Amino acid sequence: MTKSILLIFSISSLIAEPNWEKARDETVDLFQQYLRIDTSNPPGDVRLAAKWFANIFEEEDISFETFTVPDDPRRMHVLAELKGMNSELKPLLIINHMDVVPVDEDFWDEKPFDGELRDGVVYGRGAIDMKGMGIMELMAMIQLHREGWRPERTIKFLAVADEEILGPLGASWMIENHWDKLDPEWVWDEGGIGSEDSFPGVSAFAIAVAQKKSFWVEAVVEGKSGHGMRPYKDHPNEILVKALTRIVNWNTPLEISPVVDEMFNRLGESTGGGQGFVMKSLDNGLVRYLAGGSVAGTSVSTNAMLRNTISLTMLNSGYKTNIIPEKATATLDIRLLPHVEPEEFLDDLKYVVNDDRVQFISKRIPRNKHVSSWETDFFNILSDELHREKPDALAMPFMTIGGTDSQFFQAKGVNCYGLIPVMVTEKDVQSIHGIDESLSVENLMMGTRIVYHTIKRVCGPGE
Repeated sequence: MTKSILLIFSISSLIAEPNWEKARDETVDLFQQYLRIDTSNPPGDVRLAAKWFANIFEEEDISFETFTVPDDPRRMHVLAELKGMNSELKPLLIINHMDVVPVDEDFWDEKPFDGELRDGVVYGRGAIDMKGMGIMELMAMIQLHREGWRPERTIKFLAVADEEILGPLGASWMIENHWDKLDPEWVWDEGGIGSEDSFPGVSAFAIAVAQKKSFWVEAVVEGKSGHGMRPYKDHPNEILVKALTRIVNWNTPLEISPVVDEMFNRLGESTGGGQGFVMKSLDNGLVRYLAGGSVAGTSVSTNAMLRNTISLTMLNSGYKTNIIPEKATATLDIRLLPHVEPEEFLDDLKYVVNDDRVQFISKRIPRNKHVSSWETDFFNILSDELHREKPDALAMPFMTIGGTDSQFFQAKGVNCYGLIPVMVTEKDVQSIHGIDESLSVENLMMGTRIVYHTIKRVCGPGE
């Protein structure tokens, strides 16, 4: 084949555009198939889902590998790739997790593992979190491969287990055991989403470049037991209850991290007026003092982005009604802003409680404090593609208050971007880990187009 023919082929594949109407039925069918595979975690068995992905990649003649975790063979991972022509460029890694949270079917109006399509909406556990994005990434890979496109930069697709329990046998296991097969320039993960009504007065795509750190702590009090008919002062339950009262009433100070400052700046520019001025000026001490509490009070999510938070999630004490127990334990789910060190926060917590009889035992100590840059080619191209699909929506950096697999890559200094590229409502967001989770076909196809075009521009020849 002559160089001119190669050039023509390369240009034609670069500008090729899939027939998205034709691809719709295939995409929806794959989505339904995937939702019908029960990957609830616990128990976290993703073998059928991993083999399902593997079969598709094999049929499409896309290079792939599967990995089984020796300590628990129910945990499998699938890594596929479209090989880039420039070996000096690190790959783009698009990641999704196969496991989903469990459901109580009695509370669902729909069957959570039927993948039912009705009135343009597909219902099922994992529809948004995050099997929908897994299908978007899969279809983008398939379409690019079918059209014979040859990227400059390698694209790697990684489907992992165990994300929903932040377990060590998921993405972290792949990083620890197969980093040489990953080592990406950028990671595209979940963490943010497009929402019509989650932000005041504006539709926005929130692209997660940072996340709060999950710091899990037990508060323990030990002492003397006794008979319930003879109550005595300062038994373990009483001491712990007093300590917990101080903790839950502690109003941790507002802090404006650089990511949140940038997010509010962009929201303020878009909103305008007095409200926009407040958003753009939150980093000013006086504005924060006068208006910060009001801004934080607009939603529990906004509040959590502006301060370290503590949730009392479990209590364990006692074994018989008429026995005062000798031990009382509470579990605290602490979420720290990226720059806050766990040990320093624990010192503050001890100061608030002010009782040496309460022992604090750290159960999960996070170390990641990397914040991804929002001034990279990937972020800019992704933002541009979002604007192409939704011209009136704002694209902005965001700090997710939950935990995703990005934390393991960010701990190695990799720039990660979390976004499920759909535009939903707050009601839809509430269905994540909730009841009647669903995703419209319109959103599924929009997300597939965004993933496809972003990959092609990020990994193709320079523009």
